[in-house]
Amino acid sequence: MPLFLKILRKIRTAFCLPLTEKLWILLLYPFSGLVRAAILLLPFKYLSRYLGQHHQNHELSPLVSESQRLLAWRIGRITELVARYTPWESKCLVQAIMAKTLLNFYHIPYVIHLGAKMTKDPKEPMKAHAWVKVGAWIITGREGHRAFGIVSSFVTPSLID
Repeated sequence: MPLFLKILRKIRTAFCLPLTEKLWILLLYPFSGLVRAAILLLPFKYLSRYLGQHHQNHELSPLVSESQRLLAWRIGRITELVARYTPWESKCLVQAIMAKTLLNFYHIPYVIHLGAKMTKDPKEPMKAHAWVKVGAWIITGREGHRAFGIVSSFVTPSLID
């Protein structure tokens, strides 16, 4: 398919999105750049304060209503869409932070899991991954998350109170 037709199809698809999702895209695109810069420039101890309340390394699933689950699914979908089109690297942790920000805005309880696994590659002995759960559903980072052991979990601060 010619490039022009692909671009035209993507523009037509974007116009068909609901207004709320268009606004999310407009907000998340520049925010993803700020998040990426923060990941590269700030020590993790400062970044982790934004993730939520640290809750050791347990696998958790907050209770959510069906409407919260559906809204969270839409947030995850838009987060992954935005990450696909950024000129900078917007992998799992950037996506988790973007999704967490919108989930917080809509008062939807979440859990961010950070995982790690050892590899046999001496150049890269360990790999890390982040994923966000709302209820029992993983809304971002579900690709390959089972291969990682949970190292740390961050939950919505209101869940701990």
